[in-house]
Amino acid sequence: MLRAVLLLALCAGCVESTPKPTGTPGDPLKTVPANELFRRGIALGNAGDLIRAEQYLAAAIDHGYPAERALPPLLRVCVASSRLRAALGHAEPYLQEHPEAWSLRYLVASIYLGIGEVDEARASLERVIADAPDQPDAYFLLGVVLRDGVGDRPGAARRFERYLELAPEGQHVIEARAALVALRQPVVPVPPAAPPRPSHEPEAAP
Repeated sequence: MLRAVLLLALCAGCVESTPKPTGTPGDPLKTVPANELFRRGIALGNAGDLIRAEQYLAAAIDHGYPAERALPPLLRVCVASSRLRAALGHAEPYLQEHPEAWSLRYLVASIYLGIGEVDEARASLERVIADAPDQPDAYFLLGVVLRDGVGDRPGAARRFERYLELAPEGQHVIEARAALVALRQPVVPVPPAAPPRPSHEPEAAP
């Protein structure tokens, strides 16, 4: 479910470094306009050439293409190629300069969740909700984080309820309703395991 949520968020073996087109004096990318780099990056991503798509989209930003337009498809190709930390490397510098970019922060939160960094995911989602309190998807994803990553059942239930209030026909309605049903059930304590029985009974004395 986690990967499905991540891919849905990006539609609205990770490497730490950010790949760039290799630079040589005759590198043709140096003379390609930013708009053309972006167009080629999109085309490469659609063709399944994800690594080159990432390179071209990152180069487009470096050449002056608006980052707010190039980053969402750039993150999508990173996720599709399982380069989640590379995606964070592209997004975090922009968020440092534009902390109000809540939609990008939501994508980053989903990526943090995808790599198991629950605290970072939670902090990012809480920031999204503070900046955009009427956006429903952040409540749903925070509910998932609180339920599965933190074990905060009451907190998760409140977020799922808020999601359903804001998006009664949203794409996560079925999951949110099912989650609420499960969360409202009493937690049954697990009984302690019985001690193991000996493998062989002692023979009776003659």
